[in-house]
Amino acid sequence: MHKFNPFDYLFILRPLILIPSWNFLLIGSYLARGKSGFTLELVLGLIIYTCIMGGTYILNQIMDRETDRINRKLFLLSEGYVSVQVAYGEMICLWIVGLGLSFTLNSPFIIFVVISLMLGILYSVPPFKLKGRPFLDTLANSIGYGMINFAVGWLLFRGFEWHMFYRFMPYVLSIGAVFINTTVIDMEGDAKAGEYTTALFLGVRAATVLSTLLMTAAVILSSVLGDVVCLVPAATSLPLFLYVVFHVFIKGTVNRRVTIVSFRLPGLLFTLISAILYPAYFIVLIVVFIGMRLYYKRRFNMVYPTLTGG
Repeated sequence: MHKFNPFDYLFILRPLILIPSWNFLLIGSYLARGKSGFTLELVLGLIIYTCIMGGTYILNQIMDRETDRINRKLFLLSEGYVSVQVAYGEMICLWIVGLGLSFTLNSPFIIFVVISLMLGILYSVPPFKLKGRPFLDTLANSIGYGMINFAVGWLLFRGFEWHMFYRFMPYVLSIGAVFINTTVIDMEGDAKAGEYTTALFLGVRAATVLSTLLMTAAVILSSVLGDVVCLVPAATSLPLFLYVVFHVFIKGTVNRRVTIVSFRLPGLLFTLISAILYPAYFIVLIVVFIGMRLYYKRRFNMVYPTLTGG
């Protein structure tokens, strides 16, 4: 029995991967308005989406306790620091609050929040469990983060417009590339847990080739659209994707450290760009980072988060 720590119920929301959700909502709002700056609507949208995605991340951990135990990560549920019953209760409360607040905004916004929630459930819960189905796992992440997440930010300030999906396509491609490389790193644990991911289906060589092609396409399309926000992370990380591919083909092994950096660097750059667009966001990020460092050091005696660890 682990000692009670109230911060467990905060960090079970997984702040590190809430940050990309915040980033893409902020960028989606920026693309819609053509300018940055926090407003009451934007803050409300962030609160709503934090509740929805936080609950979704709890559900994912509940469903993936065995995989997380094998991969030696996300200890709170897999190692019994938080009970499954309490986690379910927190998840439901977050969803109720998020959905309730969303009804103060426009109908398209509500629809996309509900779509995001439903996709999160389909991603984690059997018999659908898109997380364990090759290509569907990648599509769910690409569309969930690269389109729906951006649309939630867009719809805070503009109505539904079909062309917004075209604007989001570079992000869909880059997020797909990043996700595939994460499945390459987790292949052993996923195989033991029966998760049939894109990387397991394709094999290391084909998976790393596909991720590199997707990132290359993201660079090209963001250049065509003149989208510097996507171009900078995609173009900066592309050499790492190329290195991962060449290492696999020439040496026959995965360079774990470089592969981890290849999928963490784009997220870091999106975060920095979001903070440049919204300077007050720097304060939030600093508080989250320091909080995570202190919590994981004191609770698990580990240095987390890092760029290359994992």
